[in-house]
Amino acid sequence: MRINKNILFEKLKEFIYEKYKEPDKDLLIELCRKVIFYDPTKKCIIKGGRKNWQGLPYDKSLFYSPENCGLPIGNLTSQIFANFYMNSFDHFIKHDLGIRYYGRYVDDFVLVHPDKEYLKSLIPKIKSFLELKLRLTLHPNKIYLQHYTKGVKYLGAVIKPYRIYIANRTKGNFYQAIEQLNLIAKDHRPTKEEKGKFLSSMNSYLGIMKHYKTYRLRKRIIVKNLSGWWWKSAYLSGGISKFSLRQKRAKR
Repeated sequence: MRINKNILFEKLKEFIYEKYKEPDKDLLIELCRKVIFYDPTKKCIIKGGRKNWQGLPYDKSLFYSPENCGLPIGNLTSQIFANFYMNSFDHFIKHDLGIRYYGRYVDDFVLVHPDKEYLKSLIPKIKSFLELKLRLTLHPNKIYLQHYTKGVKYLGAVIKPYRIYIANRTKGNFYQAIEQLNLIAKDHRPTKEEKGKFLSSMNSYLGIMKHYKTYRLRKRIIVKNLSGWWWKSAYLSGGISKFSLRQKRAKR
């Protein structure tokens, strides 16, 4: 989602002036301006090689974004600003279009309605709102209608009536992540940086999966597939929910 920074800042400035009652209002607005319009592609340090970018769509990279469009996905402020930016869209869906069952996180959203034809009729209306109000484009290849009994894929999970499953794609990515980490351990003794990468990768997947009934799945995947070397450097805690590095014992 390539957020238009000018629209975001104007919305945020208006909101602060209306809702924020503290004396440092102008300072807060100035700080928001600096964060929003900061360009991370300037004077940045690029780690890795260009080959790592092969196959990456241009719309996923800030290096190819139009001027004053797009926020760095890794920043916590970006997630907050994205949800704030899309607030008017939430009101449009729920109040103007009358969709009662609706969920959204940043640029992923799902609508539930008993009438399939009504949902199809909303597509051009949603597309028009996004383009006119937020300068966003509805991705034509990421729209699908699914009967509720088959489940709805959403945020790495499959939502079904009264239960939620982890998506097969998420499980597959978890397997691949473990395989890549095992190759590192097989080739050489992991460095401090690689150990940190191990924690980030494994805990990211465990953090997602622990929200669903996946205890046995997590245990089976890790026990059967993770290299024994990593067990010498890390341990699990919290009911198969988090890896931590083992601390070296101080020499006496």
